[in-house]
Amino acid sequence: MIGKINDDLFKAAVEHHTGAKHPSVVIGPQMGVDAAILDVGGRYMAVAEDPIFPGPTTSPDDFGWVTIHIGASDVAVMGIKPQFMTYSLLLPPGTPEDYITELIQSISKYAKELGITIVGGHTGYYSAVTVPIIGGITVWGMGDDYVAPTGALPGDTIIITKGAAIEAAAILACELRERLLASGMDPQLVARACSRWREMTVVKDAEIAMSTAGIHAMHDATEGGLTRGLWEVAEASGTGLLINYSQVPVPPDVDAVCRHFDMDPYTAISEGTLIICCEPEKAEKLLDAYAEVGIEAAIIGKVLPRPAGRNWILNDGSTKPLVPPEVDPFWEVFFNALAVKEDKRTAAEAALCNELNDTITRLKEMNIAPMIPEVGANLAYAGPEAKDKSDIIAIPGRLLRFKNNVAMLGQPEPGCSRYMSSTLLTARKYFPETRCVLNLACRPGIEEICRELGLSIAVMPAPADFRQNDEEYETALTHLLKQQQFCPDVVLLPDRINLEKMILVFSKKLDNLIDKVNRITKKCSYNVIRKNNC
Repeated sequence: MIGKINDDLFKAAVEHHTGAKHPSVVIGPQMGVDAAILDVGGRYMAVAEDPIFPGPTTSPDDFGWVTIHIGASDVAVMGIKPQFMTYSLLLPPGTPEDYITELIQSISKYAKELGITIVGGHTGYYSAVTVPIIGGITVWGMGDDYVAPTGALPGDTIIITKGAAIEAAAILACELRERLLASGMDPQLVARACSRWREMTVVKDAEIAMSTAGIHAMHDATEGGLTRGLWEVAEASGTGLLINYSQVPVPPDVDAVCRHFDMDPYTAISEGTLIICCEPEKAEKLLDAYAEVGIEAAIIGKVLPRPAGRNWILNDGSTKPLVPPEVDPFWEVFFNALAVKEDKRTAAEAALCNELNDTITRLKEMNIAPMIPEVGANLAYAGPEAKDKSDIIAIPGRLLRFKNNVAMLGQPEPGCSRYMSSTLLTARKYFPETRCVLNLACRPGIEEICRELGLSIAVMPAPADFRQNDEEYETALTHLLKQQQFCPDVVLLPDRINLEKMILVFSKKLDNLIDKVNRITKKCSYNVIRKNNC
């Protein structure tokens, strides 16, 4: 699981394990509450804590901006102006000093813009850290009054700012801009989604809301997106909800990014989307205030008594329960997309790797474990134009026999098996249509079995003194294949010191290879195989 811990674990391991009790705590740790509220001499202090992680391509300036605004937003939604902060900057050894300097200066600059004073923190290098992160930012401020997600009342109108999936769209667009453009997405939509990076804040949204009387609750829709944010407000305040699906703004650029990644915008992380519960008669005034400063806002539903339930009104007028997603869909999309982004393979290489992976899955399902040699097996696969070892796809860690099943160490990739690559390239030198080869254990009677199955066989002579290095092996294989009129289905390799006897199964297509291996495996008696296994 990625992201916040689940609700059950929070309730069991966190919520009631908060050290000593203190009478100044007005609001402590609760599900869906952004910050604590303390009574300090008759005034209220809101204090919040967050870790901040940059994306792979996030600039120090953008990292500094989001650090301040994410931390400050959790205090602002409590109706209190953020005033002070500390932060802990954790760095991998070797982080350039100019990067550190620019980041710290950016944090200071954006804190100053919001009137926040940095009063302490920590900065250090740690080998356990792989990228610069804010291990924790603590922000607090004082006010004469506060609001909290616990304050929503039946009858309240629910307003949100900006729309759904603001953060998810912004991060994906910034990190994967070229991929979106290459897919044919309108460059203006991509640019608009990227610009939403600086909309991942509700500091101003909350300030405007607090300038309007009648605000009962506010909450920032972060992990789990709008759906979870709404549910958290209802959970914290003990109320029901009725949310109109069609009235939730999903801006065109956000919609385009979410559609591209097949991601539900209503459940995707959305820092920057402020949920507001207010008196109905104040709603229009608040919408006008947002319109004046260019912040999109919309009425999406209302708060109900708890027995009325928590529901969506769908486009056809029917309802469905509003329940929080178990996992925010953004995380899987984000990390999978980054893996693709970092993948240096060509499209053709990736396709070959996928084909080989599917073949290995089928071999595992057939359970060819009894045929796996003690040294392991490998399956090499060549594209039609393969010329050298870098063009051959194989498994970096081989197929191994583990508890009578097949285990694959590593995922197929180009140029990773010297032995099997050279074997396949040697065969292709004389039989270019040959595209795959798999080595298996040479079990007793296997030559006769292959002949019974109608498979063509070639036998490599035993080397002198049973000794043969890699170069001598390639020479012997070359000599053997030169004598063949066509590529044999099976080549029997001789016994050598410290290397068991094996067979090579060649084929033009992976499907044909699977068929050959399946027939050989079925024909071989499991009793004979077990007898000769360690």
